[in-house]
Amino acid sequence: MYEERVFVDGKVRLGATVTCPDRDKKNPAVVIIMGTGSLDRDGNARGMHTDLYRNMAAMFDGFGYATIRYDKRGTHESGKGDGGTGLYDLVDDASSIIQYMRSLPFVDENSVIVCGHSEGAIIATLLSERESVSGLILIGGAAMSIKDALYYQNRLVIEQARDMKGLKGFMLRRMNEEKAIAKVDKLFARCKNTGKDRIFISGALMSAKWIREHDERSSEDYAGILRSYNGPILAITGTKDLSADYRFLDSIRGNPGIECYVPEGVNHILREVDDDNSILDVKKQYVRLCKDPIHSGTSDTIHNWLESNFGRR
Repeated sequence: MYEERVFVDGKVRLGATVTCPDRDKKNPAVVIIMGTGSLDRDGNARGMHTDLYRNMAAMFDGFGYATIRYDKRGTHESGKGDGGTGLYDLVDDASSIIQYMRSLPFVDENSVIVCGHSEGAIIATLLSERESVSGLILIGGAAMSIKDALYYQNRLVIEQARDMKGLKGFMLRRMNEEKAIAKVDKLFARCKNTGKDRIFISGALMSAKWIREHDERSSEDYAGILRSYNGPILAITGTKDLSADYRFLDSIRGNPGIECYVPEGVNHILREVDDDNSILDVKKQYVRLCKDPIHSGTSDTIHNWLESNFGRR
């Protein structure tokens, strides 16, 4: 797989990696937008090596598509900008990446698809309102707001703590579902009521701006944007995804141009789960399973969707 490390100059300078199956012709392209956290463009961080986004780039390269993946604003080789990074800053950055890809001589500027994973699915959805993109692939987060994702994750913690032994299990069981939901609401309320871009929460510095801007959009808002989008959409969330609830796909299922795929037993990093799938040990699961290939049914579904909507490459 041909790869080239580049910098993209937008509102901030973004470190990125471009892949291309054939530099002697115009290729369709996929912009890969990653999720939250401190992972780099490949999907790796200290103590957390998954290569998820590099694996995705290799998959698309094998399908005949050029790709670009990039470090989020303020991480790794990308600039920080001013103040805390907000949701719309991330959308701005994705827009800069799309414009850069369209400028490359080996990219078909009229055939650029956006693939968003986790929070990247939200960013891709918002991006579709301002950029004319050929299609959307939304993985592990379609039609679901960050607040609903946090509600879902906290509910899973409460459910799975019931069978957990020891002091940690005892402490987690003290927080019932009502308290878990209230904890999320308190976080959003605190960020909404401050004029600061960044605040300390539980001893860690957090972007209040990011939370405030996420709070402006509900899951139904995202579903409405997707239902109004005039291009093809493929939405994928596995039944074992501990970060996003696949049932939120029901709000867009059956709409013209939208294909939903719910792979059985597949988690947030598109691998088949081989354990009890506890959210309390999810990082260990990711590190172990990332050595496996991307779930074949998911890879085949993406390939077939691309061929059906954009022709054989």
